[in-house]
Amino acid sequence: MLYPELEEKLQESRQALNTANSESIFDRCKHYLGLLAEYRSNLYELQEVLRVPQQTAPPALTEGALDRKAIREAIETTTRERNRTQVLLLSFTTISAYEAVEIFNERKYEGHEDWELRASGVRFRGGDDSDLMTIQEAVDLASLLRREDHIAQNSLNCVLD
Repeated sequence: MLYPELEEKLQESRQALNTANSESIFDRCKHYLGLLAEYRSNLYELQEVLRVPQQTAPPALTEGALDRKAIREAIETTTRERNRTQVLLLSFTTISAYEAVEIFNERKYEGHEDWELRASGVRFRGGDDSDLMTIQEAVDLASLLRREDHIAQNSLNCVLD
């Protein structure tokens, strides 16, 4: 372990993200991304220290911590995890009205698979004005449905593991 305390925090944060609910997942993604950024920054600093001649390197660094390959692998792993988490967060926060309609149709939301986008909002074909959602309501609901789908899939993966 290169930074045991920070690595423990990362593990706890990842576990918290994996057990998040549809309301807490935003904050847990952001917290995890912050820790990943801090860890990655520390790894880059450590990598720079290794470029300094040995006699000027801080004595606190042990031989085990000076393994360039381990540092490079940790940076790559951290970068992949950061990218995965950023994509996950973006999938919840950047939903268009068209995507909202697709999500409703895929899920057969409220028993309908014929949702459509109109200038005045989103509704299922044949619905009246009382069935009309504003575009913002549809996008917010689609985000919630996507988060719930992710959480359900994540729970299933944990059971299968």
